[in-house]
Amino acid sequence: MIRERVGHQLVEAKVVSQEDLAQALAIQQGEGGRLGSILVRMGVLSESTLLEFLSQHYGVPTVELSTCSFDPDLLALLPEALVQQHLVVPVKQTTSRLTLAMVDPTNSSLLDELRFRTGLHIIPMVASESDVRTIIRQAYGQPQNGFSSKKRVASGNGVVAQKTKEVKPLSASSSAVFDRGRSVASITDSVSTTDHNFSIERDASAVDVVNALVQEAIEMDASDIHVEPLENLLRIRFRLDGVLRPIHNLPKDLHQSLLARLKILSNLDIAERRLPQDGRIKIDEFPQVDIRLAILPCLFGEKAVLRLLNQSGLALHLTNLGLDQADLDRVTTALENPYGMILVTGPTGCGKTTTLYSALQYLNTPHMNIVTVEDPVEFQIQGINQLQIHEEIGLSFSTGLRSFLRQDPDVMMVGEIRDRETAQIAIQASLTGHRVLSTLHTMNGPGAITRLIDMGIEPFLVSSAISLIIGQRLVRKICERCSEPDMVSPIQLQKVGFDKDMIGAVQAKKGGGCEQCHMTGYRGRMALFETLPIVDTLHDKILTRASISEIRACAKEEGFRTLRQAGLLAVQQARTTISEILTETSAD
Repeated sequence: MIRERVGHQLVEAKVVSQEDLAQALAIQQGEGGRLGSILVRMGVLSESTLLEFLSQHYGVPTVELSTCSFDPDLLALLPEALVQQHLVVPVKQTTSRLTLAMVDPTNSSLLDELRFRTGLHIIPMVASESDVRTIIRQAYGQPQNGFSSKKRVASGNGVVAQKTKEVKPLSASSSAVFDRGRSVASITDSVSTTDHNFSIERDASAVDVVNALVQEAIEMDASDIHVEPLENLLRIRFRLDGVLRPIHNLPKDLHQSLLARLKILSNLDIAERRLPQDGRIKIDEFPQVDIRLAILPCLFGEKAVLRLLNQSGLALHLTNLGLDQADLDRVTTALENPYGMILVTGPTGCGKTTTLYSALQYLNTPHMNIVTVEDPVEFQIQGINQLQIHEEIGLSFSTGLRSFLRQDPDVMMVGEIRDRETAQIAIQASLTGHRVLSTLHTMNGPGAITRLIDMGIEPFLVSSAISLIIGQRLVRKICERCSEPDMVSPIQLQKVGFDKDMIGAVQAKKGGGCEQCHMTGYRGRMALFETLPIVDTLHDKILTRASISEIRACAKEEGFRTLRQAGLLAVQQARTTISEILTETSAD
C-alpha cells in the first residue's frame, strides 16, 4: 500500500488538496485499497501525474507496459497469487537481475521476499495500476487451446501459450569450494536462523556469502561493500559510481559468522567486538582484487566496510585520467622540473590517489629513486619503494618523510599532508632539490594555498615550493545505451554558467535508465580537473596573504579554468548531466 505519508507529500507538493486527501483516506479506511488508486478514481489527479510523483520521490523509473514485449518464461518466476495480490509484473531478466514493474515501489518487504524467492537482484520500476491489471488479466485469463491458466503469459502483442518453468532455489553448499555462478540470495536460503554460534571451519555458508558478495560487487563495478547490522536484519549496500545503493537484506543471524569470516581473512582479533579494527584481505578466488576492511562497533553489532581495489582494470597513465591537452601539458611540465611540489586537492573519494599514482608511473624509470609514504598503500607499483605508516608505533607521515631524506630520493610522494610538521618537511624537501607529490583536503586549487598558510607555513615558502596545484572531482557519466535529450531551458543553462552566445550550441543529455546502468541513467565516472601553475603574478598575491577569491581572480586572468567550467564543457560534450555538475562543483 502507498503509505499515508505519500498522501501528505502530495499535499505538500500541491498535487492534491488537504480535503481530497482526507476524503481519500476515509474511503481507504472503509473500503481498503491503495491510496493513489483512490485519488485517481476520485479524479483529483491522473495516473501519469501519480507515476511521475512516485518516480521522482523514490528515485524509481517509470515504465509504460504497453510498449514492452514480454519473455514468455518471466511470469512463471512468480506465483500467480503474489502477482495478483501485489500487482507486480516481471519485465526483464538477466543472469543476476530481474526488472519488475510495480504499482507500489515503496513495498520494501515485497522486494526482499522476491530477492530471496528468485535469487535475483530486483530492479523496481513504477507502472500504472490499469496497465499492470491489463497485463495480469491477459496472463491469467480463461484457458484457451487446451492450456491451463498458469501456462499463459503476456507478450507485447497479446497472450502467448507457454509451459510453466520450474525454478528451483539453490541451497548452501557444505563444501568450501565456491561456485561463482551462485547468487547471495540462493546461498543464504538454507542458512540456519537459530544457531548463533556455528563454526566457520565446519560450516561453509559464511565463506560462500563473502565470496558471493565480492563476486557480485566486482560484476557491478562497485567500489565498496557495506555490511550493516540493523535491529532485525543484515543490510548489504554497494557503492556504485559514488552512490550507495541497497542490494540485499540478509538474515540477522548470519551477522556474527560473516564478521568472523572477514576477521579471519584479515588476521584480526575475532573475539574483539568493542573496538574498531582495520585490515586487508586477499581472497584466492579473486587474486586481482585487494580488499581493505574497516570494522566499527555500532548499536546493533559491528559494521564492516570493504573497499575493493581492483588492479586488473587499473591503467596508471596520465593520458587515461581525462586531462585535456592544456592541463596535461601543465602537469607534465611540472613533473619534469627537477624540484618543486605538486599538490592534488579535493574531497575524499575524488580520485586523488589515482592521479598521484599516474604521475609516479610517468616518472618511474630505472634512473629514478621514488619513495612513497602512504596510509594505506592502496596499489603496489613495481619499481617504487612504498612505506605504510603505523601511527601506533610512531611511524607517521612526518617520521617517514625524515627517513626518506636519508634514502637519496629523487621523487617523494606523501599520501596526505595532515599537519604543519608534515607540510614543513615536504616543503623543505621540495626546496632542497626534490620532486614532492602530495594531496591536501581542500575544495579547490586556490584553497590549497590559504590552507597551507593557515597551517603556519610562511607565504614565501608556499610561493617558492609549490609548482602546480591540481583540483579534481569525479562525476557520473551518462549511460551511452539509454542516453536521451535533456530538455533544459536557455534560462537554466545561463544560470549554471553558460554564456549567452554558447547556449545555442549546447545539447544537454541525460540517461533514461536501462538494465545496463541499473536504471540510474549513469554508467561509470569521469574526472574533472583544474590546474593552477604558480606563476609570477600569483607569487605576489601569495606573499600578501591574499584571499581565495583574490587568488582565483588573478589565476583567471592567467587563463585558469575552474572545475565548474570543466564541468560545463563535459555537459556540452554530452558526457555528464547538469545535475551532476551542480552537485559536485561550486559556482565560480
